[in-house]
Amino acid sequence: MRRALIVGMLLAASSSGVACTALDPTFGALVVGTDAGAPPDAGVSFERDLRPLLDRVPADPSGHGCKKCHYSTEPEHVGLDLGGLDLATLGSLRKGGLTSGASVVVPGHPDESAIVQKLRGTYPFGERMPRDGPPHWTEAEIELMSAWIAAGAKGADGE
Repeated sequence: MRRALIVGMLLAASSSGVACTALDPTFGALVVGTDAGAPPDAGVSFERDLRPLLDRVPADPSGHGCKKCHYSTEPEHVGLDLGGLDLATLGSLRKGGLTSGASVVVPGHPDESAIVQKLRGTYPFGERMPRDGPPHWTEAEIELMSAWIAAGAKGADGE
């Protein structure tokens, strides 16, 4: 209600030729075009930005994800069976797989994190992921994962 009032006052003032130079300091600046549910400096969110990438299946037109092979919640999960890596939850991701272990995600160090190396195809064992690619993750998508890890690889609860 208060935002609508302020926006209305600004629009009325601007259409009348009156200069507007300040907003109510208790309300803050008017921000246009940002996600109302997140502050502008929210950074990368695992649930908001990465989970949708992991959830993709081969038929997804936006690219391949990890769900088909690495989710314990799926009826078939060859990647989990062979490599021990379950990506169905953030907690299971943090445990890593048979070769990656805790190095699957090294908070603050994306280049040392096995998941980034697997997405780039630089991990010393096995194939580039997703295995059913190409298409593989784009560089922008890999950078999202890297940015999340560089910022500490926190979940929604801050842990």
